[in-house]
Amino acid sequence: MLNERLTAARRIADALRPAEADIEAAIASTSRLITAIAAGREQVRVPVTVGQSSLAALSSVVQELIEARAGIGEAHAALARDRVAVGLEAYAMGDVGDCPSTSASLKSVEPGLRSVA
Repeated sequence: MLNERLTAARRIADALRPAEADIEAAIASTSRLITAIAAGREQVRVPVTVGQSSLAALSSVVQELIEARAGIGEAHAALARDRVAVGLEAYAMGDVGDCPSTSASLKSVEPGLRSVA
């Protein structure tokens, strides 16, 4: 029974990371598209209204992707709780680190200096 749970948990963990990465990639590529539209309009010197509808639509897409990113983060946390609930808290199921922290902090580094952790 334990081996079946481990196998199922590994299968889930192996599918989770790519799903998270796909959402991140979609946010990045859609952002690059928005940038390309804005830069292209300026490059060919057409009125600012050109491309407005596409930018508005893409803005909605980015918002939905960000909401999807939050949802997959919530799913990740729920799966971590589920893993413990089925008695697998002592087993690593994915990458070597714990789930990402829900709080983060940024560190300012002066130009020309490297941060040493």
